[in-house]
Amino acid sequence: MKKALVLYHSLFGNTKKVAASLAAGISEKGIKVDCVSIEEIDIDLIPNYDFLAIGGPTHVIGLSKEMKKFLNRLKTLNLKGKKGFSFDTRNHSRMNSRRWLLIENSASKRIESKLKKMKIKPIIPRMSSIVIGREGPLESGVETAMFETGRKIGRLLAS
Repeated sequence: MKKALVLYHSLFGNTKKVAASLAAGISEKGIKVDCVSIEEIDIDLIPNYDFLAIGGPTHVIGLSKEMKKFLNRLKTLNLKGKKGFSFDTRNHSRMNSRRWLLIENSASKRIESKLKKMKIKPIIPRMSSIVIGREGPLESGVETAMFETGRKIGRLLAS
């Protein structure tokens, strides 16, 4: 049986909800899934998984300091050949900013780039979820969309 790991960093609980929806969608396709915070994972167990999804909130235009630190630790592992996926949550007000649209940076873009450098191949393109205001809630339909993304990933992993 294939094993998937959904890792997340969450400040206000929004990224955790998105991660849980993704994990639920993947598991529906018969894949064993663990969904764990980056602060709680035993990093030495990560190579035991076939698939890694990593997500966090977008801070300014990139990664939180906790995610940066985690990804630097992850580089010490041999994860070559694994499949991966990156996701993030973004503040709605920033999405409306012209500057934000021009920059087009996000935590998921940075995570995906770091995964590629570790020779982890994205199974599908990264995904962002919108948070209304600074602390939430999530935009309507976000959890359903991430669940469906998980189902798609589960199908690809099962084939």
